[in-house]
Amino acid sequence: MKRSFLLILTLLGIALLACSNQSEEKPRVGNPVSRVTVDSLGSKLARFKVELVNADKAWLLAKTGRADTPSASALKEEGHSFPAGMAVYDNLEPDTEYTLFFCAEGDRLGSVDKLTFKTLSGELYSWEKDRTGVPFFADLALLYGGLYSRKPAVWDEDRLKAFVTWTDPETGQEKWLFDAFLALEMRYGYPPHTYVLGLKDWEDNSLGMIAANQADASAFLDYWFTPGTGFPALDKLVGEAIGRIGPPVASIKVIVMMPDISVHERYNVPSSSTTYWGKVGGRQLDFSNAEDRRQAYYWYVDETRRRFSEAGFENIELGGFYIMSEELASWRSGVGGNGGDKIDGTQYDGWEVAAKAWDDVFPAVSDYIHQFNESVCWIPYRNAPGYRYWSEFGIDYAWMQPNYYWDTFGVNPISTFFPKIATYNLAMELEFDDLMMQKPVDRTASEYTKERGGVTKTETFQDYAKRWRAYLDGAKSAMVYGNKQLALYQDTDSFNHLRKSSSIADKDAFNTLCKMIAEDPLKANNK
Repeated sequence: MKRSFLLILTLLGIALLACSNQSEEKPRVGNPVSRVTVDSLGSKLARFKVELVNADKAWLLAKTGRADTPSASALKEEGHSFPAGMAVYDNLEPDTEYTLFFCAEGDRLGSVDKLTFKTLSGELYSWEKDRTGVPFFADLALLYGGLYSRKPAVWDEDRLKAFVTWTDPETGQEKWLFDAFLALEMRYGYPPHTYVLGLKDWEDNSLGMIAANQADASAFLDYWFTPGTGFPALDKLVGEAIGRIGPPVASIKVIVMMPDISVHERYNVPSSSTTYWGKVGGRQLDFSNAEDRRQAYYWYVDETRRRFSEAGFENIELGGFYIMSEELASWRSGVGGNGGDKIDGTQYDGWEVAAKAWDDVFPAVSDYIHQFNESVCWIPYRNAPGYRYWSEFGIDYAWMQPNYYWDTFGVNPISTFFPKIATYNLAMELEFDDLMMQKPVDRTASEYTKERGGVTKTETFQDYAKRWRAYLDGAKSAMVYGNKQLALYQDTDSFNHLRKSSSIADKDAFNTLCKMIAEDPLKANNK
């Protein structure tokens, strides 16, 4: 009986001691866990989405083929660490199968998991193989055209030739002019489909305009590749100029717009279709899935590159792609120039951020484009959402619009423009139309009268011409000219209208502009 009592006391003491020790222990921390999935693939890069639980980082290691699984410590020693979010692997081999090993790290290393992926074949075309990276160009001319109701309707040789070379009236010397051309358009057909996310329906301004689909994107390319016009005409003109004055510093580049991809067919109508666009590889794309939106861009990039290769141009080459939206609404907060949506008390940069969802597209699409040694270009309006962090979208070249030329009421002074683009490393767009001409072709006298805030003001063509001169003078005095790229917006055909004008003032304005472009010191960097 005594022994049994002592045994009970001993067991009770052990139990109490165990309870005491457990109460002093720290709460058990869960195992660090990582989940890594493929976001997008290119020929030389892969993007992965990294999700973490009870961890600060994940260790990733990509190996070719079906490699043996390493230990967690070996993976940490050989791999690379990434926080939650997006991980990018570049310098991969095209058309190659890889195994990606990964594990999480919190207060300790988690278990090792793996996934397999294969890079795309990623054939580089001849002009891309010759490059060591993204191409550079100095002076970009914007050319609007694409089977929309513009006059003239097409870019034939007679219309294009003024952009290729210019003859100095003082010396009689013919000189190369623009070294890059941007092909773009806003709408297609009637009733129009829009290539620009954010435009409103002409019949009901509360609705977004119907978004362009795959057929509309193909129609735009058809327009520019039509024999005798567009790119074929430009290629011929450049070849003829080479025969007269010798080759330019480097080949003439062509930049092609990318139609905006909208989540919904009407971007601000959530009930409208997300499967309106078309198919890739026989599969209907659904833009409620961000990967399918990116896939549509990849298709367009590949289709454009393929057409350039098959066209066999001898004197022009594809130099990159252009983002059509003039603003990049983003989930970044508190950084915008003109405000934006306020959601649950947080101010975001730009309007209708969820509908536009640019963060879901770029920089993944930019990464895809860069693997082919092509550039990504963008021209925001003044203070547009995204202008302060444009490079974070993978954009290589960005020109801001001063919007001063049309500034009747002085809300966009040119004096504040140059410090801003210097701060954010932006280039400059030059802007003009027929309003600066004594006898405008595409404009009417009624457009000189404007109303703002109940105030009406009337100007003359001289007021517009004066503001236009301020662009050229400012570009020189602010040291933009010769150090930063220039882009020229000239409405539908105002450059040719200015060239053909009988006005002495117009001819002087035309020759002043051409002299600047032809003699731009930055052209020496074209490569």
